[in-house]
Amino acid sequence: MHRYKLLIGSAMLAAVSVLLQIYKIAYPFAGFIDIDAVGVPWIIATFLFGLFGGVVASIVSAIGIAVFAPTGPVGAAMKFIATIVMVLIVGLIVKKFGYGKKGLAIAFALCLAARPAIMVFFNYYIGIPLFFGIPTETAIEQFPVELFIIPNMILAAIDFWIAYLLVFGTRLKERLHADD
Repeated sequence: MHRYKLLIGSAMLAAVSVLLQIYKIAYPFAGFIDIDAVGVPWIIATFLFGLFGGVVASIVSAIGIAVFAPTGPVGAAMKFIATIVMVLIVGLIVKKFGYGKKGLAIAFALCLAARPAIMVFFNYYIGIPLFFGIPTETAIEQFPVELFIIPNMILAAIDFWIAYLLVFGTRLKERLHADD
């Protein structure tokens, strides 16, 4: 694949991600966590362009979200942490196992486990203290762990499967790579 396709494609998907965040196309969950599709373009970039393309889309999106979205740098950092884990998992697993059923099943299972686990930690120790000024100990007492596990599992499934359907259900990957 030409390097320009990778960079332009990743940048375009990053722009879509920023727009999804800015225009708040989301379903609120528990008052402060949104079920959205902001990470879908990052996983699309990973499916289409590999790990490097997914990382490029993620970094560019996080910068755009930090600058333009109402959640600011903290929201951008939390979205980046939550979704870069999935980008890394998908990128590394499909590189090793390919895009067959086995590779995708392993990648999805790891995403479904890793994202919630990491976000429990980051919400208690970074997100809630920075967003709400609540100390971690109080946050652990006031917010049950399910409040972070359930939406992050939902988001992992949304990001992974919508990206999968858009890339493989439309044969976009095949068409994009047809002239390589």
